[in-house]
Amino acid sequence: MKKVLLIIMVILSFVIVFSAKYTIDLTFLPDEAAVWGNMTVELENGEKPQFILYPNLDSKDNPYLNALFESNSKTKMEILTVTDEKNEPLDYTIGDYNSKYLRKYQLKNSVLLVKTDKRKIHIKFKTYFVKMNGADNVAYQDIFIWRFGWYPMILPENGGYVLKAHNIKVRFNSINNKDYIPVFSGKYIDGYYVSEGKFRSFPIVFVKKNVYNELKLKARDYEISIWYKKGQEQRAAVMATHVIKALEIHTENYGKLKYSHINVVQDPYPGMYGMAADGMFLLGDGFFTTADLLLPGLTEPLTFYVVSHELAHLWFGIGVGVDFFDNNFMSEAFADYSAHISMFEKYDNDPLMNFYLPDFLTESLVKNMPKTFSEMDQKSIFYLEYFDIENAVSDNIDEIPYNFASSIYYIKGKRALFSLEELLTRKKFTELLAKYYKQYNEKDPSEEEFYEFLIKNGVKKEIVYDLFESKENFDPSIKYQDNHFVIDLDNKHVPVRVQVITKEATIDFVTTDSTVLKYDISNIKRIDIDPDMHTFDVNRRNNHYPVIIKSNLIPENSNYSDYDSYSINFETDYEPINILESKSTAYLAFEAYPYYSLGVGYFSLMKKPKDFYSWFDKKLIYEGIYFIGKYNPSPWLSLSSDFSFDYINKFQEFNVDLLFALSQKLDIGLPSKILTGNKAFYGGLKLFDLENYYVYTGFEVSELFNSGLYTNGSYYFMNEDNEYNYGIIGNAAYFFDNYSKFFNSFSIEAAYSNAEMFNALNGREVIFDEEFPNTFTFEFSKVKYYYGLDVELFHQTFYAENRLNVYNLFSLGNVNISLNALYKYTDEKNLLGTSIVLSPKLYFLTDSMIPLNFEFAGFYSPELNKYNLTLSLTTTLNVAIRNLIQ
Repeated sequence: MKKVLLIIMVILSFVIVFSAKYTIDLTFLPDEAAVWGNMTVELENGEKPQFILYPNLDSKDNPYLNALFESNSKTKMEILTVTDEKNEPLDYTIGDYNSKYLRKYQLKNSVLLVKTDKRKIHIKFKTYFVKMNGADNVAYQDIFIWRFGWYPMILPENGGYVLKAHNIKVRFNSINNKDYIPVFSGKYIDGYYVSEGKFRSFPIVFVKKNVYNELKLKARDYEISIWYKKGQEQRAAVMATHVIKALEIHTENYGKLKYSHINVVQDPYPGMYGMAADGMFLLGDGFFTTADLLLPGLTEPLTFYVVSHELAHLWFGIGVGVDFFDNNFMSEAFADYSAHISMFEKYDNDPLMNFYLPDFLTESLVKNMPKTFSEMDQKSIFYLEYFDIENAVSDNIDEIPYNFASSIYYIKGKRALFSLEELLTRKKFTELLAKYYKQYNEKDPSEEEFYEFLIKNGVKKEIVYDLFESKENFDPSIKYQDNHFVIDLDNKHVPVRVQVITKEATIDFVTTDSTVLKYDISNIKRIDIDPDMHTFDVNRRNNHYPVIIKSNLIPENSNYSDYDSYSINFETDYEPINILESKSTAYLAFEAYPYYSLGVGYFSLMKKPKDFYSWFDKKLIYEGIYFIGKYNPSPWLSLSSDFSFDYINKFQEFNVDLLFALSQKLDIGLPSKILTGNKAFYGGLKLFDLENYYVYTGFEVSELFNSGLYTNGSYYFMNEDNEYNYGIIGNAAYFFDNYSKFFNSFSIEAAYSNAEMFNALNGREVIFDEEFPNTFTFEFSKVKYYYGLDVELFHQTFYAENRLNVYNLFSLGNVNISLNALYKYTDEKNLLGTSIVLSPKLYFLTDSMIPLNFEFAGFYSPELNKYNLTLSLTTTLNVAIRNLIQ
């Protein structure tokens, strides 16, 4: 459900006919950030009195993850009493859970084992929300949210971890609850909220009465409530139109849902995401507060897509159950496919944004964005090859690098379903999915049962295997051999549509095997494999004959995807080098994105005399031929260079830059490791001639996830008219693995050179000095060396009750504040200081976030016996890192 890095803990499931019945008397305790429950569970035949306590899986600190990335607040469930129907105590123990997917630190005290043969059991329990600004299971100011498993649930017999569909009714005790409204699913009957059919889990949301409003509408088959913060009426109305349209499309495709009423809740956590549960779903605050920043209406296609995806989960993932660790694609791929085809129903295409918005900013803002969801998905598919990821759609979560799980389950899985659509047609495939939903609603089919369902309905076994079980990446291609065109399907049986355009006609056909086309080459205008981006093809450039070359010089030929085409583009660039120099370039470049590009053109260098005082002083101009090249064979290696040459004025400049990262699978306590390049090395050269050049090299190592340590260092050497200078710079930051607000981090810095070239104030601007020229600036702006220690004395986050939009340009969120002690030793002088850093989080279009650091510092130099104040938009390394992460 949520499209972000998030563990959704559900284990092996199986088809069942009967399930336990739950009745809960619920009391909300907002002051304790908890709910108290008195639950009666009636076991069906064969069910054991063993219960999974989901909140306790997240109740412990992650030993693999530094506290910088965790919240001090944790969820937990307390079992208060366990009795029989006569209120007699029953013997029970709290044990550890047995799961191969979850880590050992999570499993302790997460299973309730009741020693009884009674079929009716009463359990009193208390469940605590996380006190933080988060997306789910949280207590945050005006809202409390818990979707899955806030009450004890039956443990599957197979030792798995599943949300078994069950009948449930909940009675809400409203005594002493005057401030909050319960937002519950189900029908309200005789004081109980009763599940309509069986629920996976009964989601609970409490919203503050004086903060949230309800917009209630009646659609064709459902009643809809949009719960939104006051002042967001317009966005709520827009959401309602999206919900109604998506429900209409999905209902027509798959059949009517069992729910009569669906709640949609504005989640105050920033971001453009959604999370579904029975009869409801949450939408991130990015679809409300910041959705209309700068260009109102730009993100509406994206909004509809996410709404449609979450609603589709009510059919697949919530309706038809899945194992989110073993067959998660049967939830996410189905929901994403459903959302994607609904885009064609609504827009006749799948636009990522509203690119036709009549505003002069539209083109500049969306210039480098993918134009369609298909193109955005293709980026994820391409990255599987680029990052050397080979996983089957059906792989378990512990088999996939965790940060690529969404690429496999959502995107590669969706492309597998699109391939089935090519084989069967969209109409027949959606009819097949409707049949699947009807057959398995409220059940938990395994992937093998899903395969058997496909095979029974006419899909060949080898096709099913290559779509869902094959780990190898797929790369079909067109080849011309022996006077024939060969459609090579890379030894796979993946349904692929081929389009052949001759001088007389257009022929479309679908093939599941490599095929020879017996056409005269002189009669062929075009041949395209998978013209609609429906397969999980990692390399599309070899899908076309002739190859596609796009160019911004030919407008009608400029809209091809970078993943389908080579490009020849006219590029321009302007680079302000410093206050004296600026460089302009214009060149024609050939590119095979992202692997390499080569360009040739013209440059001009504007260089003012060093003694200029007027902006209008005559500039010295160098101009001539310009070459540029880039080479990125993998995400871990990047090489770029350019060469400027002015023959007449005898000027030349050669630049080369190299970046190399070490790929690593890093264990941060998730079901699988993440793939990262957390150790990088870089270097470069700027060469004018043998008497004027600049060389640099450096490294960056981030062990923040595991140990809380970050380091970087660099060395550079300059030769300016045979005057040699060199410098060495090093920085490190360390975060203690605790949640203390006091003395929680520090950073150190050092720099050494053979000449006075460092600014010991690190960009801080002196704002007060009674002398002129400024003593501090004079003494510390050019030094040979310095050594520094920065200690964070205190830090605190002030959470915004509501994000505040500023002139519709950006939005202000939470503010981090830190107090720091600073010390530097430089050129035999001591510099003592303290600083306070205010760091508001700024949110922009699509809810992208940038922390802004305002540092106010006071310094004292004993040797100079001087005090001074500084102001800066930068701060110490440790504080900057914290403000970026937290």
